[in-house]
Amino acid sequence: MRIYVNEVKIQDNRILCYTDEPTKGFTEAGQMLADSDRHAFVYLLDDGSSFSYLMFVQETWPMLHEHRGKEVVINDELTLTQFSPELDYLLENIEGNSNYGKEFVTAVEETFELV
Repeated sequence: MRIYVNEVKIQDNRILCYTDEPTKGFTEAGQMLADSDRHAFVYLLDDGSSFSYLMFVQETWPMLHEHRGKEVVINDELTLTQFSPELDYLLENIEGNSNYGKEFVTAVEETFELV
């Protein structure tokens, strides 16, 4: 299942994200992937029987960049403790890597000021 982050707020040194679907009962899998076709970062969530994809689409990236390193909390209940190191690792892999597709790489590099 894809769960889209559709609202991002900053409060008390935290990035508060709200989604289009409930996330109660999920835990973080601690891994982030790139969906270059949808221009999204995908953070894996686990409900105990399967994985779901927490989608951070391109419109959320400026807030993630501006407040990079802050604690990320989903729907006021799920703290993503591995979000920052996973995002950093993914950004390092995307920079200059044409395997992700030129449009996606350019969008990531420009938003996160990697160039």
